[in-house]
Amino acid sequence: MRPRAAADQPAIIYLYDEIGLWGITAQDFTQILVSIGPGPIELHINSPGGDVFDGLAIYAALQAHSGSVSIVVDGLAASAASFIALAGDTISMVPNAFLMIHNAWGVVVGNQNDMVETAGVLAKIDAQLASLYAGKTGQTTDEIAALMNAETWFTAQEAKAAGFIDSIADSSQNKAQMQLKAGMFAKQPEALRKPTNTMSTPDIAARRRILQLADAEG
Repeated sequence: MRPRAAADQPAIIYLYDEIGLWGITAQDFTQILVSIGPGPIELHINSPGGDVFDGLAIYAALQAHSGSVSIVVDGLAASAASFIALAGDTISMVPNAFLMIHNAWGVVVGNQNDMVETAGVLAKIDAQLASLYAGKTGQTTDEIAALMNAETWFTAQEAKAAGFIDSIADSSQNKAQMQLKAGMFAKQPEALRKPTNTMSTPDIAARRRILQLADAEG
């Protein structure tokens, strides 16, 4: 985090980690916002995503912030990080960056009823996210759902054409590049693969919360 140099200058925040228990939680992020106080923010993102509920809470915190929010995707905004990016008043990506959307993931242990219940919860999450993406892009929720089903990766140019971002930023100041463990996502671009990376798969907190939500609805 870089505090603002003057009242009219943005405070700069770097979201360069997973979202959730093994990275930055919603509580961590909101504490940063509180410490910054009202005024403009410039949020730089380079994240593979993570816990959908922490991601939604971070999105809500940015939406509620008293001041303009400018988002810059420096390397990767995947999964939960992709909809956090949509909280900005302006959204840009550097030319070599990627944005990825997909369906929510979860793990469940139990009988057929447990499996069906969890599938229902995941379907509700997917519908909410599709609505959020559709609201920004102007596409229909059915069109967005098809992109999520396919695990769609967008270059900066493709993300702009699809309506996810407003502009392509100057890459001279930020050259971050997220490299992902091979197989972390089914269709991750070759340029982002790094077999020796020890980055975790979507954290266990997300799985626990899905199970808890399924139990609560049961």
